[in-house]
Amino acid sequence: MNGKALSIKNNSKIDYLAKEISEFLNRGSATKEKISATLHLLRNEIGIKTLKDLEQPHIEKIASELKEKVKVENMSTSAAGSYISSINNIVKYIGSSYLQAIKASNYELSRNISGKDGINKENTREAAAAFKTWLDEKYTKTNDLRYAALKHAVNIQSVNLRLRESLLVKLGKKDLSNNILKIATKGDGSKNSRAREIKINLEQKATLLEARQFLKNNNLKNLNIGTVRNGRDFANNTLKAFKNETGVYFHFHGERHFQAHEAYKSAWQGKGYVIECRARTGETKTEWRERILSETGLSKSEFAILDKEIRQEISRDLGHERIEITSRYIG
Repeated sequence: MNGKALSIKNNSKIDYLAKEISEFLNRGSATKEKISATLHLLRNEIGIKTLKDLEQPHIEKIASELKEKVKVENMSTSAAGSYISSINNIVKYIGSSYLQAIKASNYELSRNISGKDGINKENTREAAAAFKTWLDEKYTKTNDLRYAALKHAVNIQSVNLRLRESLLVKLGKKDLSNNILKIATKGDGSKNSRAREIKINLEQKATLLEARQFLKNNNLKNLNIGTVRNGRDFANNTLKAFKNETGVYFHFHGERHFQAHEAYKSAWQGKGYVIECRARTGETKTEWRERILSETGLSKSEFAILDKEIRQEISRDLGHERIEITSRYIG
């Protein structure tokens, strides 16, 4: 613990410590925000003013309380799991032999990532078109520029952007001449402030240029009108209103799922094969692989090498650190 900041006696101390821990972990702003929320939880629920006083029973008490909140539906399992992850990161930062990381599964708070592999969560093109048409109609009726901006944000998600990225990316400053969109560590809304380069085709480039022109015409820096939080809340409330009015199911992240599925299919086409990802076919891993080997004549090792290569490229475009995360999209 020597030399480490550990005070959580006030908000400024917590903000500073959260920044220190996220930098120690080599993570970005999203992790910092989660760490900050967890430090507030420790201070408010346990009553300590410094992490020097943190003990194992305190950690177990917090985990039990999170379990209870999920049980009575005051908190989602995902949110509770994020707190557990942050607690473990705090323990790692402290580096004390008296504190141990805790397992979310021991408190029935696992997010069960592996169990979600292969589930198709892409938006249909009909649903995407319906949402965009609805946004056009709302803009025509209200003249509220936020509806038009949100439509452009959904459009540019076709470049593998998260909603936050599509709202915050500063397109006016991007050089697209080499058919690459560069997402910066700061200012573009990237998750954990992680920079990446995304290859774009001509259709995607045209969509980005159209959004850029919209920004120029309306003297906007990005598609998020107002504060970051206001932009996010408007998007979520608008989507909720669309679902209530139309009964059509659409979700913003479903656009990334669709693009991942399309990228997987396109990459195999480039290698001379017609292969859909498992999320689209609905098969088990064994059924899917055996059918592909039979239809293509590829050996297990040949297929594994090509499949891994394709998944790695999709992971880079999506902004994921691990192929395992991308497999949640494509199976």
